Amino acid sequence: MTTGIVKKNGARVGSVLRSTGYNPADHFYYIVLISAPVLLTIYRYFGEAQDFLAYFPALGSSGQGEVYAYLLEYLSFFILVLAAPLLISLIFGKAGILKSLLAFTGLRKNLLWSLLAILAVILPSAYSASSMPSVLAEYPLPRTLLQNQQLLPVYFLGLFFLYYLPWELFFRGFLLFNLKDRYGTAAAILIQTISSSLVHIGKPAPEILGSIPFGIIFGIIAIRTKNIWIVVLLHAALGIFTDLFIIY
Repeated sequence: MTTGIVKKNGARVGSVLRSTGYNPADHFYYIVLISAPVLLTIYRYFGEAQDFLAYFPALGSSGQGEVYAYLLEYLSFFILVLAAPLLISLIFGKAGILKSLLAFTGLRKNLLWSLLAILAVILPSAYSASSMPSVLAEYPLPRTLLQNQQLLPVYFLGLFFLYYLPWELFFRGFLLFNLKDRYGTAAAILIQTISSSLVHIGKPAPEILGSIPFGIIFGIIAIRTKNIWIVVLLHAALGIFTDLFIIY
């Protein structure tokens, strides 16, 4: 009796899924798509600096503690959007994100263009943003860096390797390169742009508005160069130079 009910309900669920165009062969791509809202929601609600200040109240007793809280935030981001997607990829036998991390081919060829882009586009954008009141009120994220610059090297190293690197590996690696194989390059660029832009909700308006064209441009660069390190350098330069222009 129970077995019959289970089979009947299972058949109904299967019928509903088939009516949506569900294809069992696309399990991996469905997981890639759903990973964005799941992992990024966990990060935004449980892995940000204010959460670690609540988890470890002693961090709030000094100015340096604020910097360490943000480094813990970036570490949580690293685990969620790099380590978790890497595990998913390995389970399904997909090595795309690992290949993106280890792909240094074309780096030297595109490095000059990257430096020119930093000089021609990134630096002016960062300098312009650094004078906007809403950006000045938001950055640098650890406000103590405005008075205590001795922690800047440690902070920027953590920002680069624990935040900007996993960011690009997730959006312009895990999402972009996996989804383009199933849905096409244009759709994949738009999907990763939508996801990366939504993470900016709550940030200054110029930043979230800028994340849309930059998301598309970075996606195109990643596709054309087949190298994630180029967009890591460009994205990190934009954020780090914005902080430096504000601080100094």
